[in-house]
Order: sequence, then C-alpha cells, then structure tokens
Amino acid sequence: MARRNTDRILILGTGVHGGASGELLSKMVASLQAPPGGVVLEEFTEDFDPARISEFRVWVILGAGIAARGGWQKGGLLSWNGVRVIVTESLADLLERPALKRSAWEDLKLVMQEMGWKNP
Repeated sequence: MARRNTDRILILGTGVHGGASGELLSKMVASLQAPPGGVVLEEFTEDFDPARISEFRVWVILGAGIAARGGWQKGGLLSWNGVRVIVTESLADLLERPALKRSAWEDLKLVMQEMGWKNP
C-alpha cells in the first residue's frame, strides 16, 4: 500500500544529503523510529515554495534562517495552512555547538508524538 503524504514528515534544511551534517541528520532520522517512507529530506534552495507544505503532515525546519522565509519561529509545534511546523536548530549549529542537541531532541520528540511514532 502506498504511503499517504499526510503520514509523512518533511525535514527541510541545508546540508541534508552529505558530509558531517548529512551523517548527523541520518542519526536524527533513525532516532525518530519512523516507518519506512515516513521521512522525506529536502535541501533548502532559494526557489523553495512553501505552498508544498500541504503535502506533508509535519515539517521540521532546520534553522532560524530558513524558518524566517516561511514566517515560522522556534517554540514547539505550530499550525500553518493545515499542517504542523516545528523549527529546530540547523545542522551547522548542531555540529558547532553540540549542547544544542538536547533542544533538537526535545523538538523531535514532539514530532514523534504528533505522528504517533514510538516516543522514548
């Protein structure tokens, strides 16, 4: 059976597909304990169109700079155009300041709860 888009989350950020940041993100995604196909990674580009947000149940925005483009702010799960959005630290910030990982983990736990995935 094909997975419905509303059963998936989108993680939007920079450096999501390679290098140290991609490795860190892979670990973060594994910690979500999502079902196969439940997480889609997308590299942020200048031609990003937030109208695509309706394709997913939850968006995880990596970094305040990207969040500002959509008018989102850090502070838990937000509702926007029928979906849930959460802003967490960028991959670069997490690599530079490992102490931020606790905050990012708390954000990911909210996503897991919203999706009904196993929450530690």
